[in-house]
Amino acid sequence: MKKLKFKKLLNEYRSLSYELQYVKEVMIIANAEFETYYRGYCRGKDISISDLESKNKFKVDQVFQKAAIDKKGIQEIMSKKDYDHKIIFKEIAKKIHPDKLQNDDPRYEEYEASFKQAATAVSTGKWGSLFDIAEKYDIDIKDYTSVNRSLKEDIKRIKKVIQKEKSRYGWLLYDCEDNEKCKENVIKQYLKHLFNH
Repeated sequence: MKKLKFKKLLNEYRSLSYELQYVKEVMIIANAEFETYYRGYCRGKDISISDLESKNKFKVDQVFQKAAIDKKGIQEIMSKKDYDHKIIFKEIAKKIHPDKLQNDDPRYEEYEASFKQAATAVSTGKWGSLFDIAEKYDIDIKDYTSVNRSLKEDIKRIKKVIQKEKSRYGWLLYDCEDNEKCKENVIKQYLKHLFNH
């Protein structure tokens, strides 16, 4: 029963990981588009951004300081290690360590990439990534109770990061698609939030 629960949780983790990757890729473009749209909107309404920023310097500094703290908090959650799963990592290393292969072995690049992924998972506490490799190479997991607990924590962490990213103004603007009224409302909300304008 615990093994079936593990498979279900691992699939949920994988799905959320793909979603987070997608959201992060979108945000690179969405943030740039937000900045362009925001500046264009302000120009069109004769709103001086530099005047707003200088008049509200303290509040602007507070908002961006809070964003930096939020980002740090997310990184701390990601690196938290509640359970010791190094036994699984050792089993992975025994099975797929690239040093066991010749450089011209066709499996070398795959093993090297998987081993690096597993090592990164251990050093950052992203256990779902470690368990993903373990399942891929049919590594025996002895303690499904703590593994499932770790997966639940990773799922909770990823959901929190996705939710945080999707609450940013860049994402809100991206979500408007071609709806100009929606885009204007996002900018108005941003101006009110940051400058009380």
